[in-house]
Amino acid sequence: MENSNQAGFHNVNGLMYKNQKPYSGYIFSFFPQTTDTMEVSGYYLGKEHGNWRKYSINKTKTESRLFVNGSKEGELKACWPDGRKKLNYHFFNNEYEGNYKEWNYQGQLTLNLNYHKGYEEGVEQMFYDDGKVRANYIIKNGRRFGLLGTKNCTNVSDSIFKN
Repeated sequence: MENSNQAGFHNVNGLMYKNQKPYSGYIFSFFPQTTDTMEVSGYYLGKEHGNWRKYSINKTKTESRLFVNGSKEGELKACWPDGRKKLNYHFFNNEYEGNYKEWNYQGQLTLNLNYHKGYEEGVEQMFYDDGKVRANYIIKNGRRFGLLGTKNCTNVSDSIFKN
């Protein structure tokens, strides 16, 4: 494991080099003016590889993800600096696969999407910060059905049946 501030590291077109050679190993970086770890990232023959981790200044893990030979794989988890959930994605072969969720700083779910081979598929939901539905639709065989929220859409019950 080596410090990213050491001379010789540079990134060219997405590949990490050390002393003009593709780098294999882990690199860490510190927060400025501290010895607190900010990020740990791995490489194999210059490509992103292995478990990557990021931390907040208060030492909370804020992100963890996996790369295999330059390809995003598995689960990406991220948290706000205080440790609360921020996002959770899944990858297979460098594409979104499965459930994809995001939360705002208050902990409210704002995105709940589903992917298959990099494309939206299934139930897709978006919410405003207050929890109200922004969009709620289903993608089936490449077609979208449901409340899109693209032109100030509101639920029928919200617009017609107000007292």
